[in-house]
Amino acid sequence: MRSWCKTIAVLGALMVSACADETKTASGATAMQAVPFLGELPMQDLGRGQCALVLWAQRASPQRLLVTLNQPAVARIEVEGKTIELARVAQSGQPLFGQYPETRYRGEGLSLGVSFTIDTAKGLNGGAVVSSAVVEYVDAKGWMTIIPTAGLIGCQT
Repeated sequence: MRSWCKTIAVLGALMVSACADETKTASGATAMQAVPFLGELPMQDLGRGQCALVLWAQRASPQRLLVTLNQPAVARIEVEGKTIELARVAQSGQPLFGQYPETRYRGEGLSLGVSFTIDTAKGLNGGAVVSSAVVEYVDAKGWMTIIPTAGLIGCQT
């Protein structure tokens, strides 16, 4: 499974760089957007007892792409300037803080698959470091993009 994830992550990185588009910065220089169809999510507030998995695109300037919650069991993404919640429809593996290492989400014609690996060497009190993760994004037209990510799991007490 681990070698499969690494292969997917490499392929995803190649796909992301092939699909990246150039935009002008304030200085007039061009910058590459890692995931042009997914925007950066704003900061998320957690309620008491809620736990979240937060994943960033692995690039020079990290982009917060995805937040999943344990209660309610949803994933949040930003598409065309709008925050969208997708319902969790499948999960497998041993949950950690209500987050499953293999999960599927669906809603509004979109589908997300999330798989991650915890870095057990970096023990956090009340959370975990996600050393590597892969997000499989399928848009309403059926186009799939695989995005290498990393992140954290944390809970609000």
